[in-house]
Amino acid sequence: MDFILLASGGLLLGISLAAPPGPITSMLINRATRSIPGAVSVGLGAMTADFILMVITIFIGSEFSLHRYVHYIYPVGAAFFIYLGYRILISPVSEGTGNSRTGGYVSGVTVGLLNPLQIGWWLTAGLGVYERFGIFTIIFLFAGALLWVFILTGAVRIATKKFENKMEKIIKIFSSTFLFVFGAVFIYLFFV
Repeated sequence: MDFILLASGGLLLGISLAAPPGPITSMLINRATRSIPGAVSVGLGAMTADFILMVITIFIGSEFSLHRYVHYIYPVGAAFFIYLGYRILISPVSEGTGNSRTGGYVSGVTVGLLNPLQIGWWLTAGLGVYERFGIFTIIFLFAGALLWVFILTGAVRIATKKFENKMEKIIKIFSSTFLFVFGAVFIYLFFV
């Protein structure tokens, strides 16, 4: 019974963390209009960043106070999100910020490591989940996030094929706008 509770809790937590709109979701949706493997590579990159942040949090975060450094990630993250939004906005339809899986993976890792929300989550809730429920739940958290990546990219790809260029243009505008908004919010949070 404990196995089922810990596993299902981890899966649900992973889906709930991956599902809300954010920079990674925006990038996933944008890439999914062109290719499921390209979008999945963004998700795998973000999960790699999560893994790196988890390791840092577990091994270093419990020994030192890293909270004071998170504030300085905001301007770097803001600049990167605004740059990504600009690249998506100016790219021709069906081209985007690059179709290669490698570029998507690197973008996912970079955004994940520069996202103050992701860093903050691992330094607070992530460490708490690990300390309370252990690594088993964290493993299923990653499985839940991966499941969401496949569900989202599949749904966007199906909608794109059905509605073709109209859907691609809408998603391109949505993705770039969302990245600009996140960039602006992080600039604001830096000065608050």
